[in-house]
Amino acid sequence: MSDLIRVGIAGARRGRAFVTGLRAIPNVEVTALCDIDADFLAEQADAHGIHGRFLDYNDLLNTDIDLVIVATPMQLHVPQSLAALAAGKHVMSEVTAAVSIEQCKELLEGVEAAKASGLKYMMAENVTYFRNNVVIQNMVEQGVFGDIYYAEGQYIHNLKNLRSNIPYSDADGSPTWRSRWLTGVNGCTYATHPIGPLLEWFQEKVDSVVCLGTGRHTAPEQLAEDSTTMLCKTDSGALLNIRVDILSNGPHSPRQNYHALQGTKGCYEAARGLGDKPKVWLDRWEAEESIRETINTDPYQLYGWDYGPNTRGVGTKEITFAWRPLEDLADEFLPEMWRNPPPAALAAGHHGSDYFIVKDIIDAIREDKEPRIDVYRALDYTLPGLMSAKSIALGGMPVKVPDFRSGQWG
Repeated sequence: MSDLIRVGIAGARRGRAFVTGLRAIPNVEVTALCDIDADFLAEQADAHGIHGRFLDYNDLLNTDIDLVIVATPMQLHVPQSLAALAAGKHVMSEVTAAVSIEQCKELLEGVEAAKASGLKYMMAENVTYFRNNVVIQNMVEQGVFGDIYYAEGQYIHNLKNLRSNIPYSDADGSPTWRSRWLTGVNGCTYATHPIGPLLEWFQEKVDSVVCLGTGRHTAPEQLAEDSTTMLCKTDSGALLNIRVDILSNGPHSPRQNYHALQGTKGCYEAARGLGDKPKVWLDRWEAEESIRETINTDPYQLYGWDYGPNTRGVGTKEITFAWRPLEDLADEFLPEMWRNPPPAALAAGHHGSDYFIVKDIIDAIREDKEPRIDVYRALDYTLPGLMSAKSIALGGMPVKVPDFRSGQWG
């Protein structure tokens, strides 16, 4: 294969977000676009100057492309990824990796078989590549937070408010794929966005899950409960708290992708909104910056806790500067990949993360190495959510996550 890498995208609606990032990488061409909507296909191909246009996925695979980006409905990710590998193409698949345990098995077997031909598979979990999350990753790797043992992740995204992503029905009233695979399954199944960064921070996998839901309030016709929470115990015993909500009313940004981390030497919380900033506390700052304030009242009143006139007195309270903006640590901990990206990278979708995703798979192809989110990591991201459906059906009973590396699928 020449140094030029030709890319075909299946699924124009989501896949178009990768075009800007791909074109920022030297010797990469987006040569083909595939979608079942002929009008939308033509519109997007014209907008991005893509000449190869296909309504049939098999026709796309019969071209001379080197890499297929599978950005189609999630139930198609496994069969279309396997078809691409069988056709001798590298694959980058959208999330989730699979929609069932059987699909997970098929994907793993197909990718492992394709390795003999040097073919690469990667899952495109963009939140793992968000700038703040990679800063925290770097801090964890350098031991700044000490031993980490608890983290939170949430994906709150009211899909009812997105006209192009209505989970109920198409314009003609027929159910969409989201009705079946997002709101038609009860559990924390669409969990790769919140869990992905956490698994990278901990560098391990989930051993068991417990899942509970709120019941059906805003969309009672859907099988999925409005909001679900999944508690994950990792192999080392760490606790991950995952919330997924795509039905409840309310704004989705910036709380759409929220993460937090707790360790023995520090903690992190992402922004919640209304001017809030991502913030960090480290115990090493205790000795560096503190002030002593004498107040003419009980120390409890420092926090607004007034227990009545008999509690007044003179007290002394040491106050530490509890939080600092994460951005203040960027110069020290910002990974090299984010320091001097090309301007087109920052213009790519999902806060620039779509550039780093495609750069990862392109580098993996050129350097013959495994991408960051290979098939094993993709299943680590996907399987806890699939098992949450079993837990919630059992009233929140703990459920083991298959240890597929040992051939144990449950």
